[in-house]
Amino acid sequence: MRVVGALICLGVLVAGCGGTQQILRQTRGDKLYEAVSTHSSQVVSVIDSRSHTADRRLPMGVPTSDWSHLYSVASTSLVDTDPQTGATLSTMPLGGAYHLPAATANGVPGGLAPNGMWLVVESIDSSQSHMLIVNTTTSTVRRKIDLDGYFQFDAISNDGDRLYLIQHLNGREYYVRLYDVIGGRLDENIVVDKSDGNQAMVGTRLSGIATSDGHMLFSMYVREHESPFIHALSLDGPFAFCLDLPGSGYADSAAELRWSLAITGDGSRIYAANPATGVVAVISTGANSVPSVLRTARFESAISPNAKVSGANAAVVSRDGETLVVGGASGVTWIDTSSLQVRAHALTGWHVSSVGLSPNGQNLYAVGDDGRIAEISMADAAVTSRFDPSAGEPLALMRVAVS
Repeated sequence: MRVVGALICLGVLVAGCGGTQQILRQTRGDKLYEAVSTHSSQVVSVIDSRSHTADRRLPMGVPTSDWSHLYSVASTSLVDTDPQTGATLSTMPLGGAYHLPAATANGVPGGLAPNGMWLVVESIDSSQSHMLIVNTTTSTVRRKIDLDGYFQFDAISNDGDRLYLIQHLNGREYYVRLYDVIGGRLDENIVVDKSDGNQAMVGTRLSGIATSDGHMLFSMYVREHESPFIHALSLDGPFAFCLDLPGSGYADSAAELRWSLAITGDGSRIYAANPATGVVAVISTGANSVPSVLRTARFESAISPNAKVSGANAAVVSRDGETLVVGGASGVTWIDTSSLQVRAHALTGWHVSSVGLSPNGQNLYAVGDDGRIAEISMADAAVTSRFDPSAGEPLALMRVAVS
């Protein structure tokens, strides 16, 4: 009888399990990994959405796509940190002073191949550029590179055989160059725009998104006196595509600095949006063809005299792909991806610099320029909480994870 009674009790627990899980889902919070600048340094602050405070700080670095590793440079060493615990997994001497290359205009680091297997660190002096290609699996240097002139990291392929560099020609123009890692040499040919054959480029890179298969890197560029564009770089060969977008130069309008990119879950579409100018564009990533701008639309803009360079991720696409959410000088805007019409607004009194989606896709977190954070329902754009974690000056909301 005791066994039967135990089974009956177990049955009751199982029957009620769904309700218990629902309660847990409603009360469980998220962890927000926010890149911030403090008085003394730049760090990744891990913020609990329930307590509204920072649990811990991690070194500023570049994470792998699954967030199992966070790579940073401390003095002359490469440090591999476990983002979940903050524990140091390994430390590798670099043999000199190197730093992680910037991935965004506001200084969030990059340097990783899309699959996380290769990491590039760089060092630039008055006449030469120096780089190391590190195998993150074995913690060894695959190739040391020394080049005359001013070169900066742009991207590296998943197999580590092709390194793409920005070669600065003067204060304004530059080339995209391909470095043959196997041969240990700079390809003599310039990476050209296949759409028109142009070699030299002009512009400031705001941010970039690589496709999940690692074949393409899409970078958002703005120019001083010309319209913005997306640079679609093939990581399989020496060619790229420049996709022009509606707009003007940032010298005429600082609002042009508020462009953001977001990619769909299946990687087939990228959205470029600028709420300060009221422009949104849909880009095909060109899985089986050439990347292209499919269409553009305009919506009511909110021009701010205090517009500044966009954060690294001020736009996201909903899990079902039906909604684009973008932050800007007038809060957060919901855009229907089918009609490209505005669906809703939230936080109209905020200057939102960065946004992130909860793992279940139900909540949006928006970070204001002043450091405040708001939690918003994706379903109806209702603000459910606002708080100030006092973490530091916000740079980017890098990740939202389950607590």
